[in-house]
Amino acid sequence: MKKVIGIGETVWDVFPSGKRLGGAPVNFAFFAKEFGAESVPVSAIGNDELGVKTMEALEKTGLNLDYIQCNGHPTSRVIVTMDEAGVPEYEIVEGVAWDALDCNEKTVALLAEADVVCWGTLAQRTPFSRENILRMVDSAPESCLRVYDINLRQHYFCRETVEESLRRADILKLNEDELPIVAGLFSISGSALEQILGLIERFSLKNVIFTQGSLCSEVYGPEGLLSHKDTPKVKVVDTVGAGDSFTATYIMARLEGKPVEDAHSLAVELAAYVCTCSGAINPVPESLKKLF
Repeated sequence: MKKVIGIGETVWDVFPSGKRLGGAPVNFAFFAKEFGAESVPVSAIGNDELGVKTMEALEKTGLNLDYIQCNGHPTSRVIVTMDEAGVPEYEIVEGVAWDALDCNEKTVALLAEADVVCWGTLAQRTPFSRENILRMVDSAPESCLRVYDINLRQHYFCRETVEESLRRADILKLNEDELPIVAGLFSISGSALEQILGLIERFSLKNVIFTQGSLCSEVYGPEGLLSHKDTPKVKVVDTVGAGDSFTATYIMARLEGKPVEDAHSLAVELAAYVCTCSGAINPVPESLKKLF
């Protein structure tokens, strides 16, 4: 069984209809677990009422919760509003528990056994959390697959943060809004293809997963485009967690030895399903698990 670690934010996505537990690392770990991984989120919650509710909700996911830290900062909330296409906009509360995420001996020991580690940018918005997240990533063995799901949010990133993570990554996942921003940080110009290949060359990436919303998604390697899939047409409830489910499914399928195109197809199907659900954490249907 593969040990998959998701590092970063645990948040309550507060929708107009109510709140749902989420956060990219928890979402990633959950979907990896659905496909057979021993999944462990590394995050932090507050010693408050919402923190208690977080643990109650997380206990229902089947994830290993031994590495959810508790500190004196408030549990994170994100106010989510939807546009007409179901695409979310986020208002992210600052000064929360995962801004003080710590790297301790217990966490280092966990990462030393990791087969996959996935992290993003948002949880690195404070110098303290950034230093500790990078220490965790550096604690993983050389054989560990390092996945940087960039997840740029508002102004919570800078060139240094992105560069330090890219230098550590094997796989970069980003979307059509993030690509020109990231390419611009490193003065990489040209078409989307040229920008992606420029990032691969500059940071010695194995793959770039490039999602383009309702249009399509693509997987690139140093040799160029490896796979292109149109996005299935579904009735979208919201797109929260779709990218996390895509990444987790693709990574798990590749670890199981599936070819790039087959892994990509599975990822596309699950992400489309997640878009038909409210919130991110919803069990994977058996019909999709059978394809795996």
